[in-house]
Amino acid sequence: MNGTEMAFRILMLAKLKVNFLSYQRSEILLLIVFIAVNLLIYSLSFDSYAPLAAGADAGQYLRPARSLVDYGEFTMNPPGWTPEMGESKSFTFGTPLYSIFLAIPYFLFGQNEYFYAAVIIMQCSLLYFTGWLSRLFLPFFNSSRVILIHALVVFNPNSLTTAHLIQSETLFTLFIVLSVLNIFKYIRHGSINSLIYSGIFAGLLTLTRPAGLYFVYAIPFIFLAIIFLRSMQNQEANSIITKEALLSVFLPVLIAFLVMSPWYARNYINSNEVFLTSESGTYLKDNYQTLIQRGRGLTEKEAFDYTNDQKMSYFVENGVSLNCMTDERDPNCGDHVFNAVFNGLINEPIKNHAKALFYSWGVLYFSGGASNFRNYVGLEGNSIIVDFHREKFNGFSSMSRLIKRMNNEYLFIFILFTGFAFIARFFALIGLIKSLRRSENFSYLIVILGTIIVFTAMYLYLGQSRFRAPLEPLLILLTVLAFSNKKK
Repeated sequence: MNGTEMAFRILMLAKLKVNFLSYQRSEILLLIVFIAVNLLIYSLSFDSYAPLAAGADAGQYLRPARSLVDYGEFTMNPPGWTPEMGESKSFTFGTPLYSIFLAIPYFLFGQNEYFYAAVIIMQCSLLYFTGWLSRLFLPFFNSSRVILIHALVVFNPNSLTTAHLIQSETLFTLFIVLSVLNIFKYIRHGSINSLIYSGIFAGLLTLTRPAGLYFVYAIPFIFLAIIFLRSMQNQEANSIITKEALLSVFLPVLIAFLVMSPWYARNYINSNEVFLTSESGTYLKDNYQTLIQRGRGLTEKEAFDYTNDQKMSYFVENGVSLNCMTDERDPNCGDHVFNAVFNGLINEPIKNHAKALFYSWGVLYFSGGASNFRNYVGLEGNSIIVDFHREKFNGFSSMSRLIKRMNNEYLFIFILFTGFAFIARFFALIGLIKSLRRSENFSYLIVILGTIIVFTAMYLYLGQSRFRAPLEPLLILLTVLAFSNKKK
């Protein structure tokens, strides 16, 4: 080895060392800033109980968690609780995993400020870990923007705020990322273990929120689309198109249902019926009521009264107990409520569906979660949101009126959070277009777009910013691909 070669190698080693030290500094800085930002957000909360008070449906998760610790069973309003909380009944309209998650700090601390602080710490840790996992998507696209994707996932205002609330989205997001990541690994390596893991995480996803069941059903169709794509590309015999692969398309679904089976068994034991949750009727009714309000331009009360009239007519005509008017989530009422509104929903004019979906999906993808943050820090403005939802909806004029009624603090948060969402979606579109130029990306894009489409369709007319939180890592992945350099 001559002197020139030795000098070149020393120079390259020195360059690698500098790059490694720079990378380490970026890692440390990312973690320090993440901790500092979350401490700041926590210090701004209006009360130590803010995660519950600002968490919308937080009670439906916390009450079963308390019941599990205090009484050893999943119930809403177990015996011994205050009478005003309602009649004691089994918890059937949700799935248990997030309540089990909450039960851990409740067991350790009870329901006090330490409990809420522990929930925030746990969820922020999950968010940071999810950001780290999101880095593992990049090698499939030959990209090395690991710090960028991690930072955008964990500092996304929507996800960051949600991690401070008692809401299931943070845990739900983790399982989406893990399931999709293992599907990616199966596509590249053909490992049955990856397929099994994807099914396990899809099952845990569904046990966190029932919405995950739609993803479980979508997995075979996603794989079939990939198989069709590869057959069109005339892949060789060692590709995914084999008898074993065709059979294994359904393996994740079988594994997912095995993971979910204890909850199905528990519900059967309690009610003599096999179901995941008793929420399907209520969920469709809420969608129908929102369709009526947004599509026809009614007030919330007018849409509520119309929907109730539809239910009442159906119940009377079909001999259904009128108790189902007020107890929609009862396992014996769910199917009746579903049937009562289904015909009305499919017979609604296409124009009304389009108007309601345009608003719902616009909110789903472009709202920033400003209202959640405003509630958490205790700023004024909740009344204008309540009025906005109660009033007649007139499209952009209603949105304009809402923005004009915001005070300066709320308006600043709204612009900041919504601006992030708009900019991220713009670059995600660019990233998608760039990725479509490389045919080796197609299979992975089918998984990403399939997952996004499934959850977009599932939320129908009930789009909210928090419902987008589980999709943020995939949307951010597309955003990062707009800036991606090729891995060297």
